[in-house]
Amino acid sequence: MKFIRLALAIFLLSALVESASAQDGVTRYVRFQHDSGVSRGILKGDLIDELEGDDLFAAPQSTGRSFQLGDVHLLEPINPSRVQKVIGIAINTVGAGREAAVPHPRFFAKLPTSLGGPFDDVELPPEAENLNYEGELVLVIGKKGRHIPESEALDYIFGVTAGDDFSENTWYGERNGVEDPTRFISKATDTWAPIGPAIVTGIDYLDLSIETRLNGEVVQRGRTTELANGVPNLISYISRFITLMPGDLIFTGTVARERGSRRQMQAGDVVEVEIENIGIIRNTIVDMKTSN
Repeated sequence: MKFIRLALAIFLLSALVESASAQDGVTRYVRFQHDSGVSRGILKGDLIDELEGDDLFAAPQSTGRSFQLGDVHLLEPINPSRVQKVIGIAINTVGAGREAAVPHPRFFAKLPTSLGGPFDDVELPPEAENLNYEGELVLVIGKKGRHIPESEALDYIFGVTAGDDFSENTWYGERNGVEDPTRFISKATDTWAPIGPAIVTGIDYLDLSIETRLNGEVVQRGRTTELANGVPNLISYISRFITLMPGDLIFTGTVARERGSRRQMQAGDVVEVEIENIGIIRNTIVDMKTSN
């Protein structure tokens, strides 16, 4: 099983590797586990150039070591312990009944412990009957900021990655009152925010295609231009109230769902999110253990 997952990971990253070698000025930061520990690096073709330390924003130098992509396990491209906030936005796609931006983005919070790697499993709690996927562009904040004007918002973004904002949507609406877990748990449960496979810098992320597939079938498709509240507005608005810090992540909102597609997750389902010029994450739904 481990070999099969490794082969799948290499296959899914092949498009990313090819585009990486073809694009000038694009850098792909990855974080990975190998035989002697966990490292950060820059993906170059099918090799990872290892970087010193664990601070993504410190302009680290190369250690001189390199690793074959097929010999490592890719983790979240940023260490969750260095993430202070994971912010999401609900209903942020232009569509039927939402042809214009809402008066303000509808923010919610996930947690650093919600984060998972690009090929990690996603847990399905036994109480959850309506766990849903949402493929999204994720912003990685690169410097501290408060009261950021929209005209300067893009300067605060270090890079971007792909993510899947899993939610238990019955819990989120608290439709069954106290019989349901709280809205907080509906978004912030462990493993419900896989990201990756790399944090990418040097690309134009304001117009990228996003596609989500469930067991190989396309269930979401759209572009980042369809965000009702665009990236500059998201950063400017939230920074009026909350200081953004390096390492903060902002899930920018999902794209339209294909008509008739299934959303409720079942153990064994495989969900892929692919974003143009960023790559693919592929996560399998598994039953959550009820104890350690």
